[in-house]
Amino acid sequence: LERCVGWSSESLREIGSNAMLAVALLVAMCGTAVRGFVTPMPSLRSHTPLSTAGLRASAPRRGLLSLHASSPFLPTEMESDSTNTDPDHPVLKDPLTLTDRFTNEKVTMYSHGACVTSYKTPDYDVFFVRPDAVLDGSKPISGGVPFCFPQFGPGEAMQQHGFARNVNWTCVDWREEAAGGSRGFSFTRATAKAIYELFDTKYTYDMWPNKFQARYEVDLSAGMLKLDFRVKNLGAKAFSFTGALHTYYAVRDIDTAEIRGDFKGKKYLDKVSGEVKTEDRDTITIKEATDSVYYGMEGDVELVDGERSVLITPAAGWKDLVIWNPYGEEQMGYKNFVCIENACAEPAEVAGGDTWSSEVEIRPYCNDA
Repeated sequence: LERCVGWSSESLREIGSNAMLAVALLVAMCGTAVRGFVTPMPSLRSHTPLSTAGLRASAPRRGLLSLHASSPFLPTEMESDSTNTDPDHPVLKDPLTLTDRFTNEKVTMYSHGACVTSYKTPDYDVFFVRPDAVLDGSKPISGGVPFCFPQFGPGEAMQQHGFARNVNWTCVDWREEAAGGSRGFSFTRATAKAIYELFDTKYTYDMWPNKFQARYEVDLSAGMLKLDFRVKNLGAKAFSFTGALHTYYAVRDIDTAEIRGDFKGKKYLDKVSGEVKTEDRDTITIKEATDSVYYGMEGDVELVDGERSVLITPAAGWKDLVIWNPYGEEQMGYKNFVCIENACAEPAEVAGGDTWSSEVEIRPYCNDA
């Protein structure tokens, strides 16, 4: 280099000294950031294995759900008083709340029964939870959107409305807030969304001997709540099921609420009288105990409660509609709700390896439509 550029040995030594000084200053200024490139981050450093001799698993408790770093799609239940100190170990509370900051809407959902219990707009809650409801996991939640699966109604092999509403589901993906203020463990979700799954177990198999995967997506998107429910047959033989979303819609007074849709001319089972009838009304009102199963009711239904209205659209899967109200039952809070249930009252068959899909869209802002 001395021959090529004509620099003296003294000049080259001075340049080298200045370069070393610059590197030393860089390390001093950047400190932890520079060392981070060559040493593991604290949460990734190896640790001395702890002995597990004599330890036993703690009893399950309702509290926090956590996604473990070593298995990012499988939440595990944490103690309710535990504290998460691992940045690679995101925590999900149960119940989970989804939020859309643009519309100030919130949805609350429990892992027990994968039950949505609330859909709050800035003005009111679209759903209703009965005053006699229990939220401690000891029984199905009576309110919001309970599941009926794999059985709608009573049966011999299992409890009424099946087992799905009475077991804990697993949250496999969620985004607590819509894009713009999003938080959660999700790579692809732009809206506030949660996905829950349920697989067959010995408990379910003893009642319903089929291998299955049930997948439930709850999507809150600026003025609309979308409920997407799918059932995959994991076995080789076909199975069939009946089911419903047993949705409790809040009303201020059941005596003045109206349910509008393409009811006229539809066959329906009046479960109160046990008779099959033909509906002669387009608008249903509730003046007595009502439990009606309408067959082939796949179109939009609008619940009108004074100046409020909610549009219910079965976009796929659900073929029937159930309207239920225990009129006169004060302890159930009959005066402030009506169940409008998108259903498969007739069995749906799923071949081995196939998937049955359904979707319902709920819009509480259709007053000007």
